[in-house]
Amino acid sequence: MRPVFDPAAVVPELTRLHHAAVAGDWPAIDALFAEEPDPYGTVVLADTLAEVPGVEQLLGRVLEHQPQHPLATALLADRHIHLAWEARTGAWAKDVTPEQWEAFRAHLNQAEQLLLWAVAYDPGHALAWKLRLTTALGLSLGLSESERRYRNLTRVSPSPYGGQRTRLQQLLPKWGGSWEAAHAFAQECFREAPAGGMGGAVVAMYHVERWSSFAAKDRPEYLRRPQVRQELTEAAAGSVLHPACRARHGFVTAHSMFAMLASLADDRQAAAAHFRAMGPYGHTSPWTLLGGDAEALFIEHRDRALAQG
Repeated sequence: MRPVFDPAAVVPELTRLHHAAVAGDWPAIDALFAEEPDPYGTVVLADTLAEVPGVEQLLGRVLEHQPQHPLATALLADRHIHLAWEARTGAWAKDVTPEQWEAFRAHLNQAEQLLLWAVAYDPGHALAWKLRLTTALGLSLGLSESERRYRNLTRVSPSPYGGQRTRLQQLLPKWGGSWEAAHAFAQECFREAPAGGMGGAVVAMYHVERWSSFAAKDRPEYLRRPQVRQELTEAAAGSVLHPACRARHGFVTAHSMFAMLASLADDRQAAAAHFRAMGPYGHTSPWTLLGGDAEALFIEHRDRALAQG
């Protein structure tokens, strides 16, 4: 049976949120965020809302009537972050035009000002601190400032998976860090996470990034290294494959990462465990890194792993 790749099939609230945003129904949006118990779920909801064209107008009207509303402020900032990366596009930095850079920085500066107010008014606002990690990344504020913001986030939200994903990006060489620092951070996230938490997925994210940094001919050998296989096995067992795991948000993406890394290492048994855990669902991340039709690649590797693993 073909997997379902729509995230809203796993989390129906995403569809309700989109409909509320299109309808301009702020009370419904506010209620959905109030009902979300998972801090990472709040990040997922915010990023979903940020993709709705024109939602900044609705959020602006909310803030006209309720200027001291940290959630609406953070959500408007997230929309500006989305518009910033939309303006920059996915091109290599050398190919981004001066006009695109100007729009990118303008939106990020607007987001940063909104988030400064949000954390000043509510220092415990986890979403705002997570988004400040993203603006620090985009505005090139450096490793030390990113570290400061991350530590502020951990004070209000232990094991913040959303913030960990952004902090890991900051620590990669492409953003001014190093492979050693990124690896150490990923291991720290796993060690400090509760059993069944999402910290192990940060380890998988690191190995996806490290794998993709090698030339195509060297990638299979990297994933077959005993240390890499051991790290991924332990990370999976302590997080998404742990009996205590209750994650709703991000679990399909996490299993998809582990499954791809195992399948490309020809560890069909490990890959099959993750494909089975996803049930009827699928995700194109990180399969897009292989080039071609990501959904077709996911299905090809899934069918082969389930048949042989």
